[in-house]
Amino acid sequence: MWKYLRFGYIHWIWSSFLVTGLLAGGPWTWTGVAFLFIFGVGGEIVTKNWRDETNPEYRFPIIHDLIIYSVVACHFFVLFVALWAVSSVDLLGYGAFVNSYLSAIGLEHNVLVAKDANGLISLIGIGISLGALLGVSGTGSCHELTHRVNSPFDLWLGRWDFALSFGTNFATEHVYGHHKNLGLVGRDPVSPKRGTGFYTFLTDGQLEQWRNGFGIEKTRLEAAGKNSLSIHNRVIHAWLRGGLVISLVFLASGWIGFGIWFISALVSKYILEGLNFFSHYGLIRLDGEPITSRNTFSSCNPVGNYFTFNLGRHGTHHESAHLPHYKFQWKPMPESPYGYITMTLISWIPFWFWKEMIPMLRDWDEKWATQAEFEIISEHNRESGIEQLMT
Repeated sequence: MWKYLRFGYIHWIWSSFLVTGLLAGGPWTWTGVAFLFIFGVGGEIVTKNWRDETNPEYRFPIIHDLIIYSVVACHFFVLFVALWAVSSVDLLGYGAFVNSYLSAIGLEHNVLVAKDANGLISLIGIGISLGALLGVSGTGSCHELTHRVNSPFDLWLGRWDFALSFGTNFATEHVYGHHKNLGLVGRDPVSPKRGTGFYTFLTDGQLEQWRNGFGIEKTRLEAAGKNSLSIHNRVIHAWLRGGLVISLVFLASGWIGFGIWFISALVSKYILEGLNFFSHYGLIRLDGEPITSRNTFSSCNPVGNYFTFNLGRHGTHHESAHLPHYKFQWKPMPESPYGYITMTLISWIPFWFWKEMIPMLRDWDEKWATQAEFEIISEHNRESGIEQLMT
């Protein structure tokens, strides 16, 4: 049973800790952030040399589906509790319900008093804790579900899960653009050229992702004889979903609720793009060549993969994007020195990023690049201005 539950238990525990922290109030609102750093980053570092190279068989895939559905439900519930914690009223009587339960089991804690006592630091903690959950757990579940293009319910659920953090472009550009153009520098905005820094990628790359997403829909709709700015545009659908979430957030908790939600959306995006940045950094593919597991950096750290629904087996995912997360196979692939959560954190810190990334790139050049690729990469190395790559 463990081979199924390993993709669910961390998310359930994290969501439970976060909700408990929101109910406790005060400094406990930072519980969601603390959980990510202690059990996510800390867990990956402690298990740095652990490797999950297993490829289990699953007789009951429905269990995996129910687990990921439950995780999405956790995201919606945590958002509700976060909005309750900053609302001027007791939303849906939730605080009164919790107080009656706590009284029944003999605990003397008034959650309504605790929430009213939250100061600015506590409110920021709510936003960042929520963003951490949506950025890691949410990215993992949304990524998985939005790839299930042949399952309307899963696709619908994944897109609404992304709407919680205003992820309005990923399900189009990532699925139909990035997975087609991986490694084609200049065509895939999520395949940064060597020498590009994270904060350039975070800004210029975002604009390019948006252009690509709208371009994909424009091509699709014009081929069908429809207006690209019509209601048939899936990117516009995503904006409308995000707009509805923002409207509900504002109705529930006013400007304070919008503020903590906005913080959470920024944190979530920051995490997602850090992951995108390092996992595809500096790798190329020749136009017309098939995508293989060597065209991205992967990780077989078990902790990180449990947090992200096996996203660390990224090379296999790109090689067979139609497969669900539990069927991502382990095989020899280019790997990062830490798990995906830690590498995402490292991506934000330039000096640390270059310390880890330069050896990764040199290893790829020596062990994974074809001769034709190496000729192009050698030119990229010279253009990067990074001395360690030019020797």
